Amino acid sequence: MQPQALRLSEITISNLRSIQRQTFPLSGFTALIGYNNAGKTNILMGIRWLLSKFSLDISYFDNPNEPVEVEGVFEGITENVLNRLGEEKAAQIKPFLINDMLRIKKVQRVPGEIPENVEIWAFSPTNKRNDKRKDWVRTDDEFRHAFKRMFPESIAIWDFEGNQAFTKLLHEIFKPLERRFGGEFNDILSKFNDLLSPHGENQAAEIKSFDHDVNEKLKPLFPSVHVELNIPIPTLETFLKTATLKVIDEDDGFERDINRMGAGSQRAIQMALVRYLSEIKKHHNNHYLSRTMLLIDSPELYLHPQAVELIRVALKNLSNEGYQVVFATHSAQMVTSEDVSTSLLIRKNKERGTYMRKRMEDAVHQVIQDAPSQLQMLFSLSNSNELLFADYVLLTEGKTEWRVLPALFERITGQSFALIKCALVRQGGVSNTRKSMQVLDAMDMPVRAIVDLDYAFTTATRDGFLEVNDPDVKFCRNLFKELAFHQHLRLVNGLPVNKHSNISASKAYAMMAEMPEAEKPIRNIHEKLKAQGIWVWTKGAIEEHLGLEAKNETAWSNFIERSKSQNFVRNLPDYDSIIALCQWIIDGSRET
Repeated sequence: MQPQALRLSEITISNLRSIQRQTFPLSGFTALIGYNNAGKTNILMGIRWLLSKFSLDISYFDNPNEPVEVEGVFEGITENVLNRLGEEKAAQIKPFLINDMLRIKKVQRVPGEIPENVEIWAFSPTNKRNDKRKDWVRTDDEFRHAFKRMFPESIAIWDFEGNQAFTKLLHEIFKPLERRFGGEFNDILSKFNDLLSPHGENQAAEIKSFDHDVNEKLKPLFPSVHVELNIPIPTLETFLKTATLKVIDEDDGFERDINRMGAGSQRAIQMALVRYLSEIKKHHNNHYLSRTMLLIDSPELYLHPQAVELIRVALKNLSNEGYQVVFATHSAQMVTSEDVSTSLLIRKNKERGTYMRKRMEDAVHQVIQDAPSQLQMLFSLSNSNELLFADYVLLTEGKTEWRVLPALFERITGQSFALIKCALVRQGGVSNTRKSMQVLDAMDMPVRAIVDLDYAFTTATRDGFLEVNDPDVKFCRNLFKELAFHQHLRLVNGLPVNKHSNISASKAYAMMAEMPEAEKPIRNIHEKLKAQGIWVWTKGAIEEHLGLEAKNETAWSNFIERSKSQNFVRNLPDYDSIIALCQWIIDGSRET
């Protein structure tokens, strides 16, 4: 079994702005998805604060009388990683490891506390003195230095970070330069250190004179104090960390600092650096011996759709080359089917503050025990990443609904699915209806489904939505026998099939629904399923209700074009049912 990659796998944030107390699982590439002001940036800030040395002012405290706490679970700290740390640093980490996992907690009790007083704790499986259980141990500088070698300070890209994002990205890009020339450069600087240091053998005469003369002047004023000039000697790393960019206008040659550029220009240059970093890190073969967090708020900001795709690919590549990427987004283009299942749906309300709905991956595992079925369900739902940006999901069985319902709904109601925050999701097959609804329910995502009439006879009883001996279903089954006798319809287990039959199964259901004696039992079936969040087409399928003669792109396009005409709605073959459907869809959005 391949070892777990080094990463921050989970973070629990307490009392940080809108986050009262919530735990967020993280993957190597995690999208935080939610509406404005849901608290996505607060999650990014919690991660950044855990890995950095700075203090939070009062604006970050949800309750100023309670501490802010952030706890992280770090996985993948294997023997290989520890060996690369070196014996001394590994010895600082090992006592706190449980199955290659380390738990760190950062606590700030007072707003505006000096950074040195902010507490950092590590979970300890045992107390080395008496071998008794001890939960948390306050860490020292040696432990923190060792930890930082594995998880260095994060790179944060969002509006209020200013120029720091540029300098950190540049430092990452030029780390190979530091490795190649750092030793040589530092040798040169050590010669300057010998000249400038108060204890250097070749201290410059000017420095010696300064120290002597100033202390002579100080002695009458403060006899017990002696001063020495201290000039810090920079390293190549120091220079790289202070690097920035100047922007040159190619038209007039005008130069300006990057921090004087507009927000759109700054973001474009930041993302260009991200793309460049992705390119030079390709096949870097890091083996996750260290893991840098890359935290980005709205990477798609100010970018056109093609550029958004380029940035998504670059970030995905970086997540495979020693970086753990966590980003907040409003764009469905930033999340492909590959990453939908581990994306976090972030929401906020007055009672709970910022919280997350269960991840799709976790919900599927909770609902479905069989591994192949899990994969099938994940594939089915993940291909509709729009559901991550909605508050309500409407499942459809066929492609016709998926193609024509948006235009039909907007024409009748004057509202779009986006406006009522509804995602129209086409299922992989009607047999997934029950499981899909269970998965979405486990995600705390309101859901309804639209199905053809045959669902009531073939699947609804198995799914538990109708009783096995439902009298209305039994009555309609007898009608099929009558149709089979008069129309030479082929039945298997009392229901129509396509194989070896002149009449398709879908046509047979439509024919049965047209029989006058079928009207009442089908209406009863419709109401029973509707009460459980399922709309069944009473005429067989949507095509019969809309007067569509085919299930192809030409028919769908022509219908959408006709829907723009003035008298379209009143000319629908089943106007009343379509109006009722639209109202049912709106009612579902109001229940969220």
